[in-house]
Parts: sequence; structure tokens; C-alpha cells
Amino acid sequence: MKEEATRPRGLLAIEEARSKRFSGKLPALPTRYWLWALTALAAWGVFYWKKTQGEIESQKAVLFAKQRGVVAELGPRFEPLRQRLEDWTVEAAGAYPGDLVSPQLKSWDFAALPGIYLRIRRESATSVPALRKAAAGSLRDGFTACLFHEPNADPTSGPPCKASHDCAPGTFCNEVDHCMPPAQPYNLRTAYHGTRVLGDEWTVNLRTASDDMRMRLLEREFESAVKDDVPMVIDMLTRAQFYLLVLDEDPPNVTVPDKQGLEFVQAQPHTARVVLFGLKPGMDRALLRLRRDIQGRFIPAGGTAATDPEIVEAQQRQVNSCQLALDVRAAIGAAR
Repeated sequence: MKEEATRPRGLLAIEEARSKRFSGKLPALPTRYWLWALTALAAWGVFYWKKTQGEIESQKAVLFAKQRGVVAELGPRFEPLRQRLEDWTVEAAGAYPGDLVSPQLKSWDFAALPGIYLRIRRESATSVPALRKAAAGSLRDGFTACLFHEPNADPTSGPPCKASHDCAPGTFCNEVDHCMPPAQPYNLRTAYHGTRVLGDEWTVNLRTASDDMRMRLLEREFESAVKDDVPMVIDMLTRAQFYLLVLDEDPPNVTVPDKQGLEFVQAQPHTARVVLFGLKPGMDRALLRLRRDIQGRFIPAGGTAATDPEIVEAQQRQVNSCQLALDVRAAIGAAR
């Protein structure tokens, strides 16, 4: 009787499974089950990756087609001018051939006309890739404020922005990230920024994009550039009558910091070159070329003189830049 009480009822395998279940132990799955599961997951992963890559490649093809369309429309109008400006800039950074004031400036008041402006360090204009990179730091400053007649508004007076699609119609996200109408003269960095989606760097970014998030960002950037920035570049191309270039030379025996190099140089006593090129038929050449030493002085008035080093340096930059503009005016006035 005791043996019957301890004997398991039914099949031994069922009794063992019941005991493991009561004890909290799960039956071990066969190895072949895991192999099939891993194979299925790997197959699904490969299928999903191929499907995603196929969709991304399709998006790339559409975006490349749009890019080619814009290049076909804008390229013949922008590329010749861009190449001419870049060639002039690199040439102007070479050996200085001497001052020049064309007689045509006697009757041509370029300061009241639309044009293109670029200011960079001479050391950044030794090659086209270098000057394109340096153009991102070009700003309208005390030089343009003292030289031109155009009453441009404070570039920081508009609402802040990250891209031109954040701005109202008729305005764009300017070089200091505020929504403003285009100012005169146009900054060449505006043209580089506006046509960035047509350049080699953006094309490489598109070609190497490998995920959907990156593609959405590139599509949004392209649509914003075509809608908001390219029209302004076209306006600049059709209206500009001159190209004004300022090259600041590094002061001798002075170490220029890598960051804020241009601003640092502009605040020091240094030499700068100013070259004015005409862009219209019959004036397609250098009309003005000056090289001047800059060491402006300012005397604070009242009891509110700035003591913060950054503010004092900014004031010195503006004084130096305005002195250079007055030198240009004096040279043109002497020829009239």
C-alpha cells in the first residue's frame, strides 16, 4: 500500500513537468528552437534594413533630381560670377601691385548702389577652399557703416531665427541669426549660405546619409534654401554692380588665435587692403586698390567709459574699420 501511495500517477514525463511547474522551474527549450528563432530574427532584420535602405535611396534619387533642376536654373547665372569673385579674391591676396584709383570713380558713386561685400583675413584668401570657409565669418561692420550711404537697420533688431523659413516674407535669417530684410551691400557669405545645397559638401552629406532622420533634415534644409535663400541670391546676382573686398593682414610678430581670428586682427594696429571691382560691362575689373595701415584712436566721453575688455576691443574694431573707410573716401575724393 505504501508503494502505491508513492508511485506517480500517469506518465512519468507529465508528473515531472507538473513538479517543475509547481517549483517555479520552466522546462528547457530545445536548442533547435533558439536556432530557428535567431534565424527568423536575423532574416527579419536583413529584410527591414534592405527595405529601409531602398526607401532612403529612393528619397536620395528624388532629392538629387531636385538639386540638378536648381543647378540647371541657377548654375549658369551664379557659377560664372562666383568663380570670378573667387579668382579676384585669391589674386588680391598675392603680391601687392600698388595703389589704384580709376578715373571712372570720379563719376560713379558706387556707395549708393547695390553690390557684394566680403571681408576676411588675407591669410584665409590664399586658396578657394580656404576663402569659402573664411567667408562664413564675414560681417558688415564699421567699414560698411562709414563708407556706404544706405541706412541699414540694426542687424539684431529683428526676431531671432535659426533658418530663413522661420522668418516672415521679405526677410531672411541674416549672418547674426535675426530675421531682417536684405541689407546693402550684400554679404558674399549670404550667397554661399543660400546656395549651400548646390555645393560639394552638401552633396556628400546627402550621398552618405544612411537613416531616415538624416534624410528628413536634408529634405527640410533643401526646401528651405530653395524657397527662402535662393531667391535672394538671384536678386543679388541681378542687381549687384560691384564687388568690394577687404583683406586684413595679420600684424607682424603677433600670434593670432585660431578662434575669432578676424575679429582679433581687426582690433589690432594692422594693414588692410581694399579692392573694388566693377561687375557691369565695361567696368569688369579692379577700379580701386588701396593698402593702408590702420591704428584708429577713440577717446571715451563722459563718465560711462567701458572697462570690459571685450567691449573695449569691439569699440577698437569699429574705430579701426571706420578709419579704413575714411581712407577710401579720401582716396576717391582726391581723384575727383
